[in-house]
Amino acid sequence: MLNSLKLFGVKHACFLAFLYLLGFSVLAESYDFPKVKYRDLPGPLQMAYKNEKPNLGEIGRCAVNFEDMKDESKMVFTCSIYVKMSAVAERKAMERCEQLSGAKKSGCKIIQD
Repeated sequence: MLNSLKLFGVKHACFLAFLYLLGFSVLAESYDFPKVKYRDLPGPLQMAYKNEKPNLGEIGRCAVNFEDMKDESKMVFTCSIYVKMSAVAERKAMERCEQLSGAKKSGCKIIQD
């Protein structure tokens, strides 16, 4: 009887751990931020992204905001690297982009290749 209780406890703990990890991965990937294609960016933002791309690795992400295709003073570019999941990188890049964009309605988007 004692062995079956121990076994049930281990199975139960493993099952709960599995559910926890499954739930965490679903929550972590649940962000759905607006995206912009690299080719649709203004020239200065394309150059900034091209320079930063080697540092991003597989997980890093960049966010941009631009109101005018020609006015560089109204462009925001920020990246998030050194995180463990791409969804976290997107979230952090978007948060930083929105902060840098100011109080105005944010038009921040994640860059897609």
